[in-house]
Amino acid sequence: MEKTINVIELACELAHTRTFQESGDIINNEDDMFQITEEGYFYTEEIQDRFNDWYDYYLGEINKCSI
Repeated sequence: MEKTINVIELACELAHTRTFQESGDIINNEDDMFQITEEGYFYTEEIQDRFNDWYDYYLGEINKCSI
């Protein structure tokens, strides 16, 4: 049975983990990465910027490997 990888989901998971690991200068725990609004949970602005950078990096690296 062949498995498929969702490239977008993989890049998001990797970026989230890396962002959390490298954001100890501005957060104390994973909950601090988010702001709560009436619409739901969203990354804070600084965390979103860091996440975006890592997402772009990981997506690019994954796409280099894609067949």
